[in-house]
Amino acid sequence: MTSNPNPSLPSSPVSNDTLALMKFQSRAKSTGTAYLLWFFLGSLGGHRFYLGKTGTAMLMLACTVIGLFTLFPLLVTLLIGLYDLFTLPSQVRAINDGLMADISSGKGS
Repeated sequence: MTSNPNPSLPSSPVSNDTLALMKFQSRAKSTGTAYLLWFFLGSLGGHRFYLGKTGTAMLMLACTVIGLFTLFPLLVTLLIGLYDLFTLPSQVRAINDGLMADISSGKGS
């Protein structure tokens, strides 16, 4: 049995790289999930809430609710939704890249 060099810290058989990968995998966003949310809750901004883009998600939600009474806000929601249709993979990739950078720098503990 090996002794722990620092008895105040529990010894871990898992390397720091493995822990970082586990953190990343538990917090990473999925393109498939984003597209499912876009399809079913897109007009309410569900996919944007999932990606952490709460500002534009709230805009889409407000435009959809207001759009029940007037047409223009629905056009805003439609334009954002069409933009997201083609850019969701790159948005998810950018969020996951930022997450990995935070975890590797120690910010995402």
